[in-house]
Amino acid sequence: MYNFKEVDYSIIDKFNADNDKGHIFQTSFWSKVKKDWNVKFLGAFDENDNMVLSATILLRKAPYVNAYMGYIPRGFICDYTNKELLIEFTEFLRTFSKENNISFLTVDPDIHLSENENTLESGEAIKDFLKSLGYNNTDSKNFEAIQPNFVFRLPLPTEGEKEDIKKMIFKNFSSKTRYNIKVAEDRGLSVEVYDKKNITEDILTKFHDIMVTTGKRDNFIVRHKEYFRDMVEYIYPYCRLYMVKYSYEKDFNRLNEKLSKQQDNKVKAIAKIEELNKKLLEETIEDKKARIQKRISDQETKLKEAERQAEGFTNKIKDIEQFKGQEFYLSGSIYLYYGNKAWYLYGASENVLRDTMPSSAMQWAMITDTIDLGCSIYDFRGVSGDLNPENPLYGLYRFKKGFNGNFVEFIGEFDLVINKFIYSLYKKAFPKFKEIRNNLLNKKQ
Repeated sequence: MYNFKEVDYSIIDKFNADNDKGHIFQTSFWSKVKKDWNVKFLGAFDENDNMVLSATILLRKAPYVNAYMGYIPRGFICDYTNKELLIEFTEFLRTFSKENNISFLTVDPDIHLSENENTLESGEAIKDFLKSLGYNNTDSKNFEAIQPNFVFRLPLPTEGEKEDIKKMIFKNFSSKTRYNIKVAEDRGLSVEVYDKKNITEDILTKFHDIMVTTGKRDNFIVRHKEYFRDMVEYIYPYCRLYMVKYSYEKDFNRLNEKLSKQQDNKVKAIAKIEELNKKLLEETIEDKKARIQKRISDQETKLKEAERQAEGFTNKIKDIEQFKGQEFYLSGSIYLYYGNKAWYLYGASENVLRDTMPSSAMQWAMITDTIDLGCSIYDFRGVSGDLNPENPLYGLYRFKKGFNGNFVEFIGEFDLVINKFIYSLYKKAFPKFKEIRNNLLNKKQ
């Protein structure tokens, strides 16, 4: 028998920090951001008064009815192989919900159903058991659920020298991803990190402006600036804002250096070809003439490559002329960390200078910081589970896949229904309500 009761938020926060399955969405820090929701903190204790489960429940009034909807984001947190605990807690939730006028509770546990498209028997067993307890299960391929059902998670070693870990992780990236990170470095991009202590209203506004640009380009809803301000404020020190800055001067100088190098290579190749042609005219032995001709051919190849690269750098210098004298931000992200995990929560990028690879630079900065923090998981968050290259979301999948994390499918959303009528009404009305709300939000941006 277990004892279930409401507890102080500090107990919940500590349990999540210490538990491998702990999640920042299950802490009081996250609940403070959700101002429109009420919150309840529940704990379960064994016969020795050891805490074995935590559940942070966000409660919101259902539209037009005198009842609440409940949500336990990425929880509850416990050992899901403990069937007795799951049975007893589910019964407790039913009673608790009736006493608190909660029509239904939604949970989406941090339990893997599959990794890299291989089903995990442990995840399947937990999913089936929750359904046997009366939870209604919903799966999603794209982003229909409250939380993404498919993510990329990069496992990180926690033992060893951190610089060695970074080198090993970088080496494991795809060649394209490594190349993109190096391009960002070559183009002189810099990454700035902000939190509650050093952020300014100007930086927050610039980040939100880029979010709005991204939302219009990729057709998703952007939250108001105040929401991101609240995150930086209330989740401190576990929330950071990353911003990637472009500098025309840095970019021009680096491109000009590379252009000069290729122009030098052209001069050297031309001089070498002329020298070899003279030798060829003077040589009478056929074998030696053939070797000289091969060297001339090699130099001609080098010349063509130098001309190709010089043309490319010349064109890039022309392309960036419009930004002469400017410095501005190309991308930004909201990053969270807690316990053994870190999350890339929100990301945005400008429409210009995408060939400088700011998103790659930003991800690498967040990954290296995650290693410095000693976390064992970096979560890239959502991608589509539909891996058809024709899917508009496939590019996001391909980008995150390049960092060589595990492609994870969670066990999905589970609804514990208390009031079937209100639950049914919610399921029918909410999609339309969400569509109307999103349209209104879009107009206000």
